[in-house]
Amino acid sequence: MTDTFSANSLKVLERSVEEFKNKYIENLTLFKNDIRASLGQRFHSLICAYIKGFDITKFEKSLSSDEFNNWILLKEKLKDKRNNFISCEHSFLIKNILNKKPYYLTGRFDAVYKENDEITIYDWKTLNIPKNPFNDLQTVVYLYCAGKIYKTENVKMKYISIEKQTSSEIIYSNKKEYKKRIEDIILKLND
Repeated sequence: MTDTFSANSLKVLERSVEEFKNKYIENLTLFKNDIRASLGQRFHSLICAYIKGFDITKFEKSLSSDEFNNWILLKEKLKDKRNNFISCEHSFLIKNILNKKPYYLTGRFDAVYKENDEITIYDWKTLNIPKNPFNDLQTVVYLYCAGKIYKTENVKMKYISIEKQTSSEIIYSNKKEYKKRIEDIILKLND
């Protein structure tokens, strides 16, 4: 039985215990050649290089004209914030206890921004931000884990759509509710 959960694996488990077991325990998955995922990876690398202050000229030249136009708009939004990013592609593993047994939450923040005493977790989406970002499991897991990592509830999450140039911001609300939602899903494995 697995004891490590990502936001994505929790989404699968919430939807179907059987699908979760097939995918995450039995490793029965089909690989898809997803063009959008490839584009997302390229933009994540570009944004991270930009935040870190690297020369991104070669990255920019590899973009299509539509991608370049989206990048210019996004870069303009990030330009004044650039110095306040404290990390990008920040992996985490958080230990918790449920019914006297450890379990772990894992993931990767696309970027972490700090201004004054407030932490903002950025998540870049190639196309669409979640339909209900406040209730999305990625939001729940990321805000819960960020609160533990940075030892503060002064945290928010910001989704940004690269192609649509839209965003959504969610403010940390309740650690106990986050933990309960996560653990209620994990308990489905015991049913």
